[in-house]
Amino acid sequence: MVFQATPEFAIKFTKLIALLGTSWPNYEGTPKWKLVIFQIRWWATFFLAITACMTMCYAAHNQYQNILNLTKSLFDISNTSQTFVKMFFCKYLLHDMEKYVEKAELHERELFVKYIKRCGKLHLTVMGSGLLIIHIIILAPLALPQPFPNIADYPFPIDGHPTYELLYLHQSCATIHCLSIPAFDCQIALLLWYAGARLELLSDEFKNVTDDKQFAECVKKHQYLLWYIQEIAISSRGILAATGCTCVLTAISSGVHIVSNEPVPFKVPFMISWVIVSSTLYITSWPAENVLQMCEKIGMSLYESSWVQNSKELNSGIIFVMQRSQTPVTIEVPGILPVLSLRYFMMFLSRTFSYFTTLRVMLDKIDINMDIPEEEQIPG
Repeated sequence: MVFQATPEFAIKFTKLIALLGTSWPNYEGTPKWKLVIFQIRWWATFFLAITACMTMCYAAHNQYQNILNLTKSLFDISNTSQTFVKMFFCKYLLHDMEKYVEKAELHERELFVKYIKRCGKLHLTVMGSGLLIIHIIILAPLALPQPFPNIADYPFPIDGHPTYELLYLHQSCATIHCLSIPAFDCQIALLLWYAGARLELLSDEFKNVTDDKQFAECVKKHQYLLWYIQEIAISSRGILAATGCTCVLTAISSGVHIVSNEPVPFKVPFMISWVIVSSTLYITSWPAENVLQMCEKIGMSLYESSWVQNSKELNSGIIFVMQRSQTPVTIEVPGILPVLSLRYFMMFLSRTFSYFTTLRVMLDKIDINMDIPEEEQIPG
């Protein structure tokens, strides 16, 4: 069986795709030689991405009068720049999750497996689709009148050998590195799913509280999980902001090609790429929504428990926790990204489709005006 719904498999799969962006951190006690290799790989991938982005920016500057080439360059720039921007913010709390999974009891592992089955297929589908579109982009010059996988210009001749082959290899490697874009978001999603599962387990414990000692232990776990989610929100703000901004830029730039009159083969890469980039936002919005629901479930579990039969002191603490659960920890970036949730994702899709519709009407009007004979136009 290729896909095994186990916590260990989910962590190993996320570690594997994290190699694309050199984003899985080293823990304390890691050998020095591994740290050196990590730093070399990190700087090499960073240099690869930023140099590729510079050539695309140069191409956009040179072709600003051609709207199709300009938007394609902006599309490539938005995706390529996202790779090295996210590399600066990949600071995650993964060690705690791995330690907890190693010592998890049977009922805890069963809940983890349930979560993995819920989201695992989505992660595999997004990464598989990304791999497919990357192969299409790399092989596109074989069928399209363009020298490189992406629209890029260089301030020196590129026709000679091995200059052309080296630049093609550079562009191909930079394109493959773009596969790390969903990898960063998969790591954040993994942490959020883990936090949501811990909250769900805690809600069951709260429901069965019968004395002060059990309640105090549950409160300590609750406070720790709230702190943990807050740390995830703080450490992932840069990546989530980059994801949100890139989704908007990708929708704007790819929309011109999707709704234009270009041949269908030219539209397919933009359509698939837009779906993949939008899916990266969904990858984190879904577990963020689950965290919100699990925070509220803590209060509902206490409300459904037999708390009225407890002592007055214990009930005061229970009421306080119930009130605290009504204000869950949210994942947001002030001024850039509102509260991350499925509601925000649906709002993003709604506005994107409205933009596509408006853009299509505008392009139709432009085509009509261009078809009017010059002698029939009203003089200005």
